[in-house]
Amino acid sequence: MDQNNDWYERYSYQNTQGGAYMPRRSEKRGVRLSTLIIFTMVAVLLGGLLGGLYTRQYVASQITALNAQQTQTANNALTEAQPSASAGLTTASAGSFASTFSRAQIIELTAPSVVGIDTYYTASGDFGYSFGNGDNSSTDGQQAQLGSGSGIILTSDGYIVTCKHVIDGAETITVILNDDTEHEAKLIGSDSRTDLAVLKIEATGLVPATLGDSDMLTVGEDVIAIGNPLGELRGTATSGIVSALSREVTVGSMDMSLIQTDAAISPGNSGGGLFNASGSLIGIVNAKASGSNSEGLGFAIPVSDVKTIISNLIDHGYVLGRAYLGVYTQNVTLSSDSNNNQNGFFGNFFGGASSVQIAQIVAGSAAEQAGLKAGDLILKVNDTTIDSNATLAAVISGFNAGDTATLTIQRDGQEQTVTVTFGEYKPANQ
Repeated sequence: MDQNNDWYERYSYQNTQGGAYMPRRSEKRGVRLSTLIIFTMVAVLLGGLLGGLYTRQYVASQITALNAQQTQTANNALTEAQPSASAGLTTASAGSFASTFSRAQIIELTAPSVVGIDTYYTASGDFGYSFGNGDNSSTDGQQAQLGSGSGIILTSDGYIVTCKHVIDGAETITVILNDDTEHEAKLIGSDSRTDLAVLKIEATGLVPATLGDSDMLTVGEDVIAIGNPLGELRGTATSGIVSALSREVTVGSMDMSLIQTDAAISPGNSGGGLFNASGSLIGIVNAKASGSNSEGLGFAIPVSDVKTIISNLIDHGYVLGRAYLGVYTQNVTLSSDSNNNQNGFFGNFFGGASSVQIAQIVAGSAAEQAGLKAGDLILKVNDTTIDSNATLAAVISGFNAGDTATLTIQRDGQEQTVTVTFGEYKPANQ
């Protein structure tokens, strides 16, 4: 037996003379049991903390790697699916983990993606006219400011989205970047139905907005609007919440389903961005309620509803597959005492049924092929009564190119039906 054994030395020794085992006073060596237990507990706790820290670091690294892999996969899929100019659109990955930033961080992140837009026309006469935030002074033949608005950078090489009503009537369009540099812009395409237009400037290295998923919005979610209110205050940021979703609003002559927000919106904000707490673009500001009795009623076009439309405008200059009838129309009020007095003085004065009259037929259009003529009244499209140009436009917007509809018309005081197969809308320059 090993005589250095602790147990042996503490409890016995061999009397070599008598051959008997006698008890021996133990020596105080080693560590007390209570001390050992305490040390063991500390070691276990420390090991657990270190192990937990290592585990969290490992999981975090795995999440980061997974996020990067998902983002790369999404970007690769987007590039493969859209080998075109619109492939440069930056879209938030559906598989990425949500991040929430402070307001200051959101503004710092997104402000470089929002631009100011000034529009101009050639003045005629010895005085100028002002529309929106334009300049009242001009002389014949000189450029006068028509109005101002906002826009959002879509790609690093200069594609910009804004509202169609911002650039309507403009002969010259100037884009002012966040760093105050100015560029003349070319109109690539526009769409009245969604109130959108795409511009292009000759620039590179721009900071594009990240297109978010507006379908994931909830009422009460924080948002920030950035734009060019009054045409003078570029880069202005206002905050609020999502007040309502899918709000039915008539903008111009079009009925639209919009995001409602209480973030402060002013003239000049149109075309600017509505961003969520992750810094992603979820809306394009296009309207506000006016009047002394309304406050905090701003509206924005949901980005998810128009991603395809934006891509179509970039790649083709128009929206593919849009139904086109091919008529110019005017609102009329029918006389209450005579179908023949379609738009007479007494009909307008005393009031009567409202309708739409064809003023002109576009050559080669679906309307011409169906046999429609100038002077015809359009009373119904299928079962929907037509009482205004806005109603007619809204009804036609529900069809695609190639769809067929039955029009009830009135010609020379007699009703008849006409079958129309809609063509595809293309701008005159396409």
